Amino acid sequence: MTTPRVLLAHSMLWPNVARLAIAFRKTGCAVGAVAVDGHPVHRMRSPDRTFCYRPTAPRDSLRQAIETFQPELIVPCDDRIVSHLHWLYGETARRGEDVASFSLAALLRTSLGQPACHASLRHRPFLQSLKNLPDVHIPRIDPIESRRQLHDWVGKHGLPAVLKLDGSWGGRDVILMRSAAEVTPALLKMRLRQSVLMRVKRLIINGDVEQMFSAENSSVASVSVQSFVPGRLANCAIACWRGEVLAATAVEVIRNRSAFASATAVRQVAGTAMIAAARSIAGHLQLSGLCGFDFVLDDKAKLPWLIEINPRATQIDHLLAGGAKPELPMALRCALTAGNIGNQAAAEPLGDIALFPAEWQRDPKSALLSSAFHDVPTEEPELLRYYRYASEASVQLAKRVHANPRTRSQLALDRLVSMIYSDKPSL
Repeated sequence: MTTPRVLLAHSMLWPNVARLAIAFRKTGCAVGAVAVDGHPVHRMRSPDRTFCYRPTAPRDSLRQAIETFQPELIVPCDDRIVSHLHWLYGETARRGEDVASFSLAALLRTSLGQPACHASLRHRPFLQSLKNLPDVHIPRIDPIESRRQLHDWVGKHGLPAVLKLDGSWGGRDVILMRSAAEVTPALLKMRLRQSVLMRVKRLIINGDVEQMFSAENSSVASVSVQSFVPGRLANCAIACWRGEVLAATAVEVIRNRSAFASATAVRQVAGTAMIAAARSIAGHLQLSGLCGFDFVLDDKAKLPWLIEINPRATQIDHLLAGGAKPELPMALRCALTAGNIGNQAAAEPLGDIALFPAEWQRDPKSALLSSAFHDVPTEEPELLRYYRYASEASVQLAKRVHANPRTRSQLALDRLVSMIYSDKPSL
């Protein structure tokens, strides 16, 4: 049996590409990774080979990595990569008479699903078209082009509501409007975030070269308005293959960086209703690969309201779900090797999980680092060093207690490291 080859692609400094490199390696896959220069994945042991992602030539970077590594599956790890892969598909599909281009188009269909929904998934109002699917509940969401249109929408659908900007991630371009007095200022703030001044700021402060010079910059991104649903934030991640959900994991958010930001600690749950919604959408859109779904759990109505679809890997895809191997990556490996790709039996949830490095970055003294399962990747010392988490001696100690992270030694290590390394890395 040949070893399946998986290429992970990432344009930022998020840790999920590193976590997935470890996870896919554990399943027996050959792993390649495309990432920006300076990302710790380039120094890790888990990838068989890494490639440099060039923000000034992103699509060429991806194409060269694909041609060199010859993967059987590409896993995008952020929204920019998804957009670039969709563009590559369009280009290669138009050159279908060329054998190499045809093979790349087939690879992208395998990795992302049917191309008919590619462009739609990048625009949030597309969610409204899914509202009649079985098990799917979606709050009202519409595109907004003018102040008058926004005020008319508020008059019809009411407040609170949230403004969202297409092409953004991590909750950074979401604005909550609670009262009528906040509607016009909120729209003005969103227009400012679309401006060239904001791109200059992100270039200088965040080093975001690509957003400054990308042909798909935020100045042409659409603004949408969505009814606000009070409740608890939750996520569901799936591994799917040509519309079939092979494995899924679900969590409720117990800590995040801010109101709309990504989670830093989660509680793994059965998530039956969330997974049912994800299964319905995956089948309808014929999705493939790793996908994430963001929900608000409405305790009053007893419904999970879908507020976001991420057609890419998310930060919970590597979780073990109580098993010996990462469940979602293992499901995709089985699909690539024509193994058992039926729905996997649900594993025992891990309970509360402090996500690494997110919760430690948020608060090195957080009680969750000792009371919850802290998913520190002790098998990759370079990754720990990048986040200044531990000294080499501490890494060796962590490896010895990795099998039982709730042991007294592990808890003592976490407390010691938090005391020593209280400064947070700048990403």
